[in-house]
Parts: sequence; structure tokens; C-alpha cells
Amino acid sequence: MPLRPRALAVSAGLLSGALLLTSCAGSATAPGGGAADGSGRQTVTFMGFFGTFQDSFTKTVIEPFEDANPDIEIEYVPIQNSAEVLAKLRASKERPVADIALMDSSVAPTANEEGLFAELDPALVPNLEELVDAARLQDGYGPGLTLDSLSILYNSDRVAEAPTSWDDLWDERFEGRLAMPIADTRGVALLIALSDILGVDHQEDIDPAIERLRELAPGVQTWQPSPDVYTSVQSGEVDVAVGWNARGQFYQDSSDGTVVPVLPEEGTVQQINSINLVNNSPAADAAQKFIDYAISAEAQKAFGDDAYYAPVNENAELDPEVAERTTASEAQQDKQIAVDWSWLTTRYTAWVDRIKREVIGD
Repeated sequence: MPLRPRALAVSAGLLSGALLLTSCAGSATAPGGGAADGSGRQTVTFMGFFGTFQDSFTKTVIEPFEDANPDIEIEYVPIQNSAEVLAKLRASKERPVADIALMDSSVAPTANEEGLFAELDPALVPNLEELVDAARLQDGYGPGLTLDSLSILYNSDRVAEAPTSWDDLWDERFEGRLAMPIADTRGVALLIALSDILGVDHQEDIDPAIERLRELAPGVQTWQPSPDVYTSVQSGEVDVAVGWNARGQFYQDSSDGTVVPVLPEEGTVQQINSINLVNNSPAADAAQKFIDYAISAEAQKAFGDDAYYAPVNENAELDPEVAERTTASEAQQDKQIAVDWSWLTTRYTAWVDRIKREVIGD
């Protein structure tokens, strides 16, 4: 199947991220929405992931929405991960710095409980009725926006024989050539996959999986690749890594096949990012209008076709060649390791802390 060339814009995304963060700190625009220029155009501030995600989401979702709604401007504030979002929202709870925030579905319930997010009004977000079951998150709060899965990444210019199993991470060929950014949801998902391989119920005991990762630690070159794991694999800084399938597929195209994502033979873990209305947002109605568009069939198809995320809207149909490379593919669905994310929410922080303390050594 031919790969579709795309422009790689990580550096530009990071630069724009720095500029946007700076502008948010010093802008005359009120935090979390408002219009300081007197034009009457309302600004909705959106916290989303940096790099290729920002580039694709802006092109396929934000710009079409703004074209159709000239009275609303979406200001994109790039963030690294859900932990950063949680910290920023906690620090600005009474006067929030954003109106909408992306957050991993295993972290979002914590924000819900702390009153950082607000329930959505179904009358303003009618596309909630069109969501697939996996994207229907709890208690009226933000739904899923993207569906993805954990994968192995490798540099095809440097690795002659592709890894096919999670166990291949321990292959002596890759010792000292591994990037393992696992102090977040990637590590939590990997613990689940390793527990499954070891024949252990992850809800009962993750000690064997932690010990397995400790055995890998001496062979890891970096736990925090910069600017990200995909760029490190593409440049040849490392040979093999763990990362998310969607970005891996995107980089496979933009690197002319140098970066290759692999679905391990034992299976993988599906991951959901939710799109959330920030509590106390002064632009709540406009924000919900954007959330409704972001989960619509139109937006989900456009974004999924460009960025390889499986759609959360049941009426969105990706191009067939794209769908086969997402977590919605038959191969991916056949190899999904079952996870109760509601249960995992209560263990997420403790698991990440154990990875940092017992595996990485922070």
C-alpha cells in the first residue's frame, strides 16, 4: 500500500507552542475566553497536544470550524501531556486559563472529581448521541475525541529484522538503543500488556511487570527523548521505542518509511483522549459548540484521515487504506487487551509513581 507524503512540522509546532504559551501569559485577552479587541468575536482557548497533533487538528478541525463560525476564534495552547493540563487547571481553578482541554481518559475523572471540568449540555452538544460506546465517558462530562493504541516503533534504516513482540524490547540487538518514555499513560498501558504476556491479572498484581521493566532499564538510552520519541527514532538517535500508533503512522508517511509502527503479536492496549469543558469557562456556550463539531462525523473523518486516529463518531467512515492503519482495523480489534479504564483511574497515579521510582529511578 503506498504511503502518503505529509509535511513534518514538529519544530514549527514547538515554536508556535512556545509563542502561544507566552501570549497566554501576557495577553490582554481574558483567561479562558473573551474578546479584548472589541470586535465581538469570542475567543475559545483550547489546550491540546503539541507537534503533529496540533498541526493536523488545526488544519482539519479548527480552521473549518472557524470558517463556519466567524464569530468564534479558537486559540490553541499546546501541552505535553495530561499531567501538565491537570497542573495548569488546578493552578487556575477560579480563573481558568482554558475553556476546553484534552486529557487522557484515565486522568480526566480526577479532574471531574476536583471540579475542574463541567458537565456538557446535551442540547448544545447533540453529537453526543452519535458516539461509539468506547467514547461515551462518565457522568455527562467530556466524551472521547480520539481512539489510539500503544505500539512499538523502529527505525527501518537501522533495524534489519523488525520487532514483532513486546519481548523484543529486551533483545540484545537494541541494548543501549531504546527510547522508553513511560512515565505516563504509555507506561501504564505497557504494564497491562506485560502482565498479559506474563499471565498475571493486572488488577491483582503488577509486581511481575514492574520487575520485567526493571530488567530492561540498563539497556534504555533515554526515558525522555527530545523533542519526542518519534523524532528520536526518525533521526537514528535510537533504534526502537514505544509510542502511540497514530503518531507512528503519521511519521511513517512523513519520514518516507523510516519510522515504522508495529502492532505486537501479543496484542495492545487501546487509549482514549477526552475533550472537556473547563469549569467556570466564560465562553461555555461557544466552547460546547466547538466540542460538538470536533466529535461530529465530518470533523472525525477529516482528522482521522489525516492523523490516523480511529473516529469516535459512529457515522464517520475513514478512507479504507487509512482505517486499516488505525486502532479501528480488524487486526487491531482482534488484538485488544481488555482494560477497565474506570477501575484504572483509581490506580493510574500510583502506577506512574512506581514506574518513576522503581524503573526509571527518579
